[in-house]
Amino acid sequence: MTHSSALETLVRRTGAVPLGWAGATAASAYVNFGDALSPVMVALCTGMPIARVPFGSTAPRMAAVGTIGHGFAGGVVWYWGTGSSLWVNPFAPAEQRVAYTPPPNTEVHICATRGPISARVLSGQGVIATPGVYGDPVWLLPWFHHKPVEQTHELGVILHLSDLTDRSTDVHFNPLHERYVIPPELAGSVKLINTVTPVSVQALFDKVDEIRACKRIVSTSLHGLVIPESYGIPCLYFGVRGAPAGLSRIAPELDTGLDPRILDLYAGLGQDTFAMYMQPRRKRTDWEALIRAIDSAWAPAVLDEEALLNALPVTPAPITVPDGADVWDLELLRGITLAHGTDEVMDNAKRYAITARAIARGA
Repeated sequence: MTHSSALETLVRRTGAVPLGWAGATAASAYVNFGDALSPVMVALCTGMPIARVPFGSTAPRMAAVGTIGHGFAGGVVWYWGTGSSLWVNPFAPAEQRVAYTPPPNTEVHICATRGPISARVLSGQGVIATPGVYGDPVWLLPWFHHKPVEQTHELGVILHLSDLTDRSTDVHFNPLHERYVIPPELAGSVKLINTVTPVSVQALFDKVDEIRACKRIVSTSLHGLVIPESYGIPCLYFGVRGAPAGLSRIAPELDTGLDPRILDLYAGLGQDTFAMYMQPRRKRTDWEALIRAIDSAWAPAVLDEEALLNALPVTPAPITVPDGADVWDLELLRGITLAHGTDEVMDNAKRYAITARAIARGA
């Protein structure tokens, strides 16, 4: 039995895909947009329900969307389009950070990663890899959600969580970050968008359509770039350091000092260089100049979508959305829970570990 067929057997026996993702707790009032799309994309591409399991576990499980690969330990893990931090704890002070290496007592299968940077980080002794298959699974969303959306704004500006003062669904940016100030005369054409999203699948798709309603996007959020790139909406990374202010082109290499997640994304798209717009946090943005920069610099990116889909460690079975239907109305997606209590997640892990052992015994 191959490793992927082992996971396939487990999924068929239990009726759901065991998936670890950076989800919400039962007490959470919001989800982070990109992370919460992980169970949605796995469900859409496999046609199967999802069971959330913890990062640390002995249960066989998948990982998909998010910069989360470094967080898994124990048991068997299949990575599909996953990103990884360079560090064991990316939130530690810089002088205390320890480079990530695959943990002991963990069997890792790399089916696909977001890009080659994550592939290099996650690879190590005992790692089973399929080299060269890259892409964030959210890139496949236009296969399933493609109803027309009226574009009402010239520019959408997507803020990373680190730019915000709170976790309100309204955008409250740090007042020191003056680059996000929009003058009154542009209030109807430039829109601030954050990734803080109510805890529901429909709210996730509402956020997707909020982005799609913009003719152009500039973003500090990773998935604030994946969504417009995959839908063919002109967009640029909105950087703060690593290059002169204004429009730049740069190679997606770690020594540039830019966000490794963004570098990983564009390296995975096979781009030797990518365009971005650098703007100091404490200086106001010339929005009209930024719009001109997007129009002059952006070009469509291409991903081998079939290769990414076929890299799934379970048999791909993309769902079909009936004509005139909204994707979030499908029973499969309505059954996805985005927030869980710790006991529920741990119970799922125990159930999958027990079932995997029974399958291995031939029971």
